[in-house]
Amino acid sequence: MPELSNQPKKPWSMKWIAIAIVLFMGGYTYLTLHYRKPNRSYEPYSDIKTRGQTHNLLTAGYRRITLNAELPTNEPAAPATAYIKTVFGGIPTDLANSLFDQPQLPDSYQGVQAPAQISALLPVRIIFDCLVSSNNQQLSAAHLYVRDGKIFIVPEFEKLEGELLSRNRTNHVQLVVPGGTLAPGGYQIQLVGRDASLIWAMQVN
Repeated sequence: MPELSNQPKKPWSMKWIAIAIVLFMGGYTYLTLHYRKPNRSYEPYSDIKTRGQTHNLLTAGYRRITLNAELPTNEPAAPATAYIKTVFGGIPTDLANSLFDQPQLPDSYQGVQAPAQISALLPVRIIFDCLVSSNNQQLSAAHLYVRDGKIFIVPEFEKLEGELLSRNRTNHVQLVVPGGTLAPGGYQIQLVGRDASLIWAMQVN
């Protein structure tokens, strides 16, 4: 009968444990990168909401384009300025009814620089100062809605989280409409504000 040993078994060497961890992590990383879907994960509510809003806009005859919006720190060269008029604010009723979420608009605008004429192949740069309701709002996006020779530009602001505050209520904003977005023709453009909007004419050649 073999003798039973009371000696405890020798534990694994840390070297082999480390090698096993490295091999496992390497294999897991490879499989994750190799089989992971390249697109973002499916978000049912967000995707259904986006499709529904797109359907509403198309039904109302609008084409929506997301604009490049920024708060420039350096003053760019001013484009040829169109004749700007002030009108009552607010989003047109049919457009507002097509949007699931009503955007948080600036109160009003001033100091707009926009071209009166542009080539269809060139980008359109629009620069303006806008007044927001409080110091806890920041620029989040801007969209352009086109229908029947009319363009509605809607900058959207969002509330800053926590105790963050912007330096003042006036924002200096630059919007860029990519070249090739607008077909040749005459357009009436409206920069939509809550209390007051601005309109001007622009010819696209």
